[in-house]
Amino acid sequence: MIRNKLYASVLSATLLAGPVLAEPEVTGKITHESARFTETGTSIGDSTSHGKDNFKAETSARIYIDGALEDEAGSTYHLELQAVTDSKAVSGLDTSEAYTQRDPLREAYIDTSYGDWMVRAGKQQAVWGTADGIKLLDIINPTDFSEMAQNQMEDSRIPVWMLNSEKINDDGSSFQFIVSQPRENIFAGLDRNISTAARDNGASDSTTGKAHEQGAPFMLKGVDTIVGQKKWFLEYSS
Repeated sequence: MIRNKLYASVLSATLLAGPVLAEPEVTGKITHESARFTETGTSIGDSTSHGKDNFKAETSARIYIDGALEDEAGSTYHLELQAVTDSKAVSGLDTSEAYTQRDPLREAYIDTSYGDWMVRAGKQQAVWGTADGIKLLDIINPTDFSEMAQNQMEDSRIPVWMLNSEKINDDGSSFQFIVSQPRENIFAGLDRNISTAARDNGASDSTTGKAHEQGAPFMLKGVDTIVGQKKWFLEYSS
């Protein structure tokens, strides 16, 4: 697989100050990613073979808005908006979608303090642990595995609404308290027949039929076994 990325900062602006919000800083970037198969063959979950074709031509635009609230706690806010289009992706992975790595509202939170506690409230990522290429403790936020490990973790990780508070003790130890919105991981081709905006850990399982993202280049063999094109599990268990 060959991947090319083009990054460009394209926005820099000032918004009118309001009675509550201090003057914000607005920045942004446009990213283009292209990818192609280096060999001919058949992707997992697909019924036809492919050549050395392009399978990705994704362009995304992100806008970051940061500013301060005019309060005694010195609170700040952060907002990240995103628009995505991919002319080569299969249907279902070609445009913006909530609670995926293509979420139009990536982040929206306020940082503040309450007594000895530092508090971040809103749509965000809570990262635990440090590792190269693998996440062991970093499981608070769900992950979009539709492109497996091709994206950076901060991009494949799905931000959710949560209250994240932390207190640093005098001895250097800390307490952390998190209340998080439940959302599930995303896998290419796993046809849950439920909008990603409605998928949570308690959603009823209405997995149906063959994979709706047939031909997705990063479909897992396990997904194909459950809802694939040939001899799929649900066909024989129904």
